Amino acid sequence: MTEKTNSSGEDSTKSSMFGLYGELIKSRQTALLVYTTGFAYLMSAWNIGINAMQAIVLIIGLTLAVSGSTLLNMYIDRDIDAVMVRTKNRPIPSGRIPAWKVLVHGIILVTFGVIVCELFINQVTAIVVFLGFFLDVVVYSVWLKRKSPVSILFGGIAGGMPALAGRTAVVGVIDLSGIMMALFVISWIPLHILTLALLPDNLEGYRQAGVPMWPVVRGEHETMIVITISAIISAVVIVLTGMVMGLHWVVMLPLLILSLVITARAVSNLRGATQESTFSIFKMASMYMGFAFLWLFVGVVITPYFVALVPWP
Repeated sequence: MTEKTNSSGEDSTKSSMFGLYGELIKSRQTALLVYTTGFAYLMSAWNIGINAMQAIVLIIGLTLAVSGSTLLNMYIDRDIDAVMVRTKNRPIPSGRIPAWKVLVHGIILVTFGVIVCELFINQVTAIVVFLGFFLDVVVYSVWLKRKSPVSILFGGIAGGMPALAGRTAVVGVIDLSGIMMALFVISWIPLHILTLALLPDNLEGYRQAGVPMWPVVRGEHETMIVITISAIISAVVIVLTGMVMGLHWVVMLPLLILSLVITARAVSNLRGATQESTFSIFKMASMYMGFAFLWLFVGVVITPYFVALVPWP
């Protein structure tokens, strides 16, 4: 009976620690960034042959680096997180884990992530991964987040590095296709972050914490203008990305339609925003990112068949 109880307790502890680190690395956000890496790799390698081992190592390296960067952000923002309603129950401010452990683990994970990419992928990819860490942690979190609303631009550039790394892992250089994938993520970031920031609890939290997010320092209407511009630019960039990668125009139609729908929602919200409509754009933005990279890959796979069946205009 005692053995069963101990076993149950150990399982519960392991489950609790797993959940704790899932919170610390923002598992959904990390998964989305690594997702862009995976599909950027697949669409880049499809026509020359996918190296499964290389792909697995790349995903491991990116997961370590992105997770480590997020841990370091959690450490840096622990005082802000303690003030905001949305973040006050995160592991550090809630006292579930000492801040120093998060700092140490973050440094270790980032270091190993960059080393894995350097040793087993290529130097360019390792540099891109390190640049993502530097922009996210040093430039965005340490330097600009508490000083300027344009900090999200640098956070966006950092967010584009995983997709670029997926491309450079295959081609070994920074080319136009990789830059366009990264630009899509960069232009998409305000659409995602600012719609979340506009929700009342989050907006009040940023005010209380003294974080100069766009709606705090520039007002809600101007923030909606920025969100609309972000939707328009990201729509243009993702279509151009498909063109650069040689996707057939018919294959591009679903991506074009989704881009137009989310842009139309942003424009409509600009004319009469509500909490529900703003949150719906936030939810659509995540779907948009996921679908865009998936469909670019599908487009690379099926374009040769459409070229044979449907002539170019």
